[in-house]
Amino acid sequence: MRRLLSFALSVAVVGCGKPAVTQIKANVPIDQVPAAVLKTAHAKDPSVRFNDAIKRADGVYEVQGKNAKGKLIRVEVKESGEFVKFG
Repeated sequence: MRRLLSFALSVAVVGCGKPAVTQIKANVPIDQVPAAVLKTAHAKDPSVRFNDAIKRADGVYEVQGKNAKGKLIRVEVKESGEFVKFG
């Protein structure tokens, strides 16, 4: 039992270091978003005026804006223009 407690304590102490800092998302000006991304996003709802974009570490862009009814719309699209998610 003492051995198990000692092991658990050493794992807890070793695991308390600071996590590596990695950038998961980066803001991208809407005018720098690839045309293929915006084309796909507009195809989902042509009335949306996209004004914000984020590029994730996996290369997917999240573009968002409001549609003609004022509803916030977010579309996720790969840099190649491949659709990922609408919502």
